Amino acid sequence: MMNKLQEKQLDENKNKILDEVKKHYKEYFIYAIKRKWLEIPDDIRHKEIGFGYLKKVDNRNISFDSEKEYLKWVLENAPFHLYKSLSYMEHPDSIGGASQKKILKREMAFDIDVHRVKKCTHKDDGWICKYCLEEAKNQTFILIDEFLMPDFGLSKNDLKIVYSGNRGYHIYLKPQDEEIKNTIERWDRYQRRYFIEYILGKNLNLNYVGSGWGKRILKQFEKNKIGVKQFEKTSNWKSIIDKKKNKDKILSIIENTKNRLELDEKVMEDDIRLLRVIGSLHGYTGFIVKEIKYNSLEYFNPLNHAVFSKFNKEYYTIKINQKIDLLSINDKTYNSKSKEVPASVILFLFGHGVDFEILD
Repeated sequence: MMNKLQEKQLDENKNKILDEVKKHYKEYFIYAIKRKWLEIPDDIRHKEIGFGYLKKVDNRNISFDSEKEYLKWVLENAPFHLYKSLSYMEHPDSIGGASQKKILKREMAFDIDVHRVKKCTHKDDGWICKYCLEEAKNQTFILIDEFLMPDFGLSKNDLKIVYSGNRGYHIYLKPQDEEIKNTIERWDRYQRRYFIEYILGKNLNLNYVGSGWGKRILKQFEKNKIGVKQFEKTSNWKSIIDKKKNKDKILSIIENTKNRLELDEKVMEDDIRLLRVIGSLHGYTGFIVKEIKYNSLEYFNPLNHAVFSKFNKEYYTIKINQKIDLLSINDKTYNSKSKEVPASVILFLFGHGVDFEILD
């Protein structure tokens, strides 16, 4: 058991770390607002704002009458997690659900949230590495290139792609055609549910396979050396599959094709869903929630490009009191024995609840 002196020292260390983290978040927001990196939600009077420090959301039901008021609040509070509602609301500061807030319309957005993949060497599911980040990017391309553009006629100019700050991406639908934009922003939750279920293949009926899903699955058949000629001649695939000796393999390929995307379905369905403010920092990683142009996505490396450059210039002497997985930031690797680390690593370790000390 710890004595009172040890407990006091532990509390002092925790407060010291927290003060340093707060200092860096404040430093970032001053710079981000000056450079106009921080998103000012459209029609801000009708948007709900939420924020958190040690939790994702400590409070929500906040609204602002002006951009100036909102930016002043962000500077004063420098939250570790900052959110805005996807919905436009008549009463965004009302406590309760959609009925109290009165939804006017709602932005459409997908949230790709990838978990640990086979190539990952880290044991901690909440950790981050180049492999889970590569998978998140791969899934973003699948969603855009195999669904949103060919099946729904959207172009890259109709989309806003945002790195989430962790292991995922947010893809907003922003059609340049105002009529289409107004139509989809007024879809109710059931229409949005049908939309995401189509993309996840939940509506797929093997008795009648449409052209969109047909092309996707046939491509996977060819990769797995399954003949496709019979399937190209009819939409009733079930009658063909039932007669095949390799039926189980075919059905497995179909299921794997349907399960290539890790989408947070609630982001599409929930009327009062919050999503991270673009240009804020992610409180678990300290990385920037950053908009990426479609043509730049292939070359985007969050471990370098989503780290605020000033966080790599101030160094700390630390002692890590537990085993941690390898952490790579800005082309440098850190582990449990690392003693000299930049502020970017301090923010990541703090956000992941790692037991460490800042030494004098």
